Amino acid sequence: MQVLGLGCALNSRSLLADIDLELVDGPLALLGPSGAGKSLALRCMLGLAPPRSTVRGELVLKDGRRARLDDLRTVAGLRGRGLCLLPQDAGPSLDPVRRVEAQLRELLRVHDNRDDSPASLLVQVGVVEELLRRYPHQLSGGQAQRVALALALACRPALLLADEPSSALDTIAQAQLVDTLRVSCAARSTELVFVTHDLALAARLCVRAVVLDVGRVVEAGPLAGLIAAPAHPVTQALVAAARRADALFVDVLETRS
Repeated sequence: MQVLGLGCALNSRSLLADIDLELVDGPLALLGPSGAGKSLALRCMLGLAPPRSTVRGELVLKDGRRARLDDLRTVAGLRGRGLCLLPQDAGPSLDPVRRVEAQLRELLRVHDNRDDSPASLLVQVGVVEELLRRYPHQLSGGQAQRVALALALACRPALLLADEPSSALDTIAQAQLVDTLRVSCAARSTELVFVTHDLALAARLCVRAVVLDVGRVVEAGPLAGLIAAPAHPVTQALVAAARRADALFVDVLETRS
């Protein structure tokens, strides 16, 4: 997958400028602080940019399908089997008055997916089949995020855009969800863009990374290299935050021992 020359402006103010993304050898991490433009970049790729904004750039999927990002009809036609969003908050993506099974069956039918079943999808994302009979309000936060992932996988997307899907979860649930993402996408040959400001989670999942700040790419390359020798102040701050969190964890353990 490639995104070429992604830009977005609103009322003559540039929000994103000249962003290029390419997935090579596995999931790509899109990193940066709050307000860097990570989620906006995903919205532009999905044809969901803010009203009255202007978007430019081109999306190229691995099967050769291409779309100009200002061609909203073509981009909308790619949603589902082409690209799919795993949102930060699963709640709004789930129908509150329908059971999990009914929602999964509808997506399987709409996208003509005859290879999966509601039960098999839940097994793939690591939750018990019992959840099929539940309504969204009966799910924990981690369960809701996994059901949202199952809904996305039901579309059989070529590209999954994960917009900080673990940010509302506790540390253990975060790690479990990231591991599930890695296994599920690899099993289906689904490409993945993982948006986060958590470098430790990104390193658990991704090989390469692009770092954004104020709507521009400030650094890109193999994630291990960015962690070992961050060149830009934003990347340096992300690395320092990850190391500080780890040091705090170690300090707590030593204090209690």
